[in-house]
Amino acid sequence: MGPVDIVSNPYGLLAATFLLYVAYWLVQRRRQHAVFSQLGIPYVKPHIIYGSNDVLRKPGILVTDFIGQYIQKYGKVFGFYIGSKPMLVVADLDLIRQVLVKDFHNFSNRPKLVVRAQPVVDTVVGLRDQRWKDVRSVLAPTFSMVKMKCMAGIMNQKIDELLTIIAETHARGEPVEWYSTFQGLTLDVISECALAMKTDCQRNQDKDKFFVAVKAFLKNAINPAVLLALYFPFFANFLSYASNKLVLSGRMTQMIVEHLKTVISIRRRDLSTKYIDVLQLMLEAAESRVDNSGDGVETNEAALASDKERPKQTLLTDGEIIANAWVFLLGGFETTANTLTYTTYLLATHPETQERLYEEICNAFQTDDQLTYEQVKELKYLEEVLSESLRLYPPVVNFVTRECAQDFKLGDYMVPKDMTIVVPIWQLHRDPEQWPQPDKFDPDRFSSDAKATETRHPMSYIPFGAGPRNCPGMRFAQLEAKLALARIVKNYRLEVCEGTPRPLTFTIPTVAINPATPVYIKAVPRESNLKSS
Repeated sequence: MGPVDIVSNPYGLLAATFLLYVAYWLVQRRRQHAVFSQLGIPYVKPHIIYGSNDVLRKPGILVTDFIGQYIQKYGKVFGFYIGSKPMLVVADLDLIRQVLVKDFHNFSNRPKLVVRAQPVVDTVVGLRDQRWKDVRSVLAPTFSMVKMKCMAGIMNQKIDELLTIIAETHARGEPVEWYSTFQGLTLDVISECALAMKTDCQRNQDKDKFFVAVKAFLKNAINPAVLLALYFPFFANFLSYASNKLVLSGRMTQMIVEHLKTVISIRRRDLSTKYIDVLQLMLEAAESRVDNSGDGVETNEAALASDKERPKQTLLTDGEIIANAWVFLLGGFETTANTLTYTTYLLATHPETQERLYEEICNAFQTDDQLTYEQVKELKYLEEVLSESLRLYPPVVNFVTRECAQDFKLGDYMVPKDMTIVVPIWQLHRDPEQWPQPDKFDPDRFSSDAKATETRHPMSYIPFGAGPRNCPGMRFAQLEAKLALARIVKNYRLEVCEGTPRPLTFTIPTVAINPATPVYIKAVPRESNLKSS
């Protein structure tokens, strides 16, 4: 068939155009996959379409294992590809400090979202550059220590229900499945604190529509449409448009957005009622001038009086308030449930540590009443136990990523503009150079005596990230976890049973490392509590 025949035959023209496009695409993809080779950075050989994502998403393969394998092979700086996108893994602690802290101005953004979908684009996760700085500065006081004291009451109420459920489970002669139990607790807590939404997720979980919707959202967050955009970026704009047009078709998002719009409207009409939750704090911060210095605490009466005379300024849009309440829900649900599950598991499998913690709790308070923020703060060994649990099982393992704003010399390598830096927290927390016997559970690593003599690098322990873009809800998560653990250990002895997994196995569907199987542990009432009752 000659050129004239191809032109006169529309099917031939279409086939020729397609073949030319495929050839062009292959050349482009080969060029994209040559980035690390040109930079002199060791890298994992990519698949022409998937990069390394076909391996990362293979059943039974964890991203932590993948990264650990190639750190062993290539050293503490290496690259891999997700589709065509180069990802630079940096496990060198000095370079990590450069990225997250010292040269933050060049690494202030998280990577661009693959699909720019609402409402995540308006959150502290999706926002970029100056708008991220503005929103973060407004939200920072919301999670100050002073404000967290107000949240302790809500947390205690939900933990009361948790203890009742544990008692009922023990009365039936059954062990507690802690992962789902803690998921119910954390979703109840974050729903009321961030969304002003009273839920009942701790009971009848399979029938609770909101609980089911949130779990389904997280399970399907990495779906075929997102993968298509990863492998073929020209689909991303279409998918972003389609996602935003259909955003309210998402069951969970629709429930949250409509609820928050109603609550915000009601609260603006009723200014006389004082609400104590994160949503109210965001509303107040968004519509007032606040002091963002220090711990987010208002300065003095004179300053406040002066502030009242100034006109109020809208610092956040309603869309940004709703979006950030939505992302706080996602951030405060699964990660805290995981942390509580793993810490409970560690206490059950290390009874000597559990008894030492129990003694501290009993010495700190004698009654079974709800704990206050101040009481929990005095539990030093609890702090050590939780810190060691977070070292072994950090809340997120592949979420600390940064984008290079301009070409930048990082160590021995020139990192080009727009390249993504990946900080492998799992490997940092288990680095034998920083942590002798890294797989051993040893809370004394975080004792005051150990801290006084420690020589560990500050970047060797960053469960909530580091630098200006660390986790804003860190204090909230730690307070909730400490309250729950203290009250559980005060009332129950945790014991392994036939259903306790030995060892734990994991899955990483998105960014959090979740238990792969149910975590059954017996909760036996403490004798002192039986006598008092």
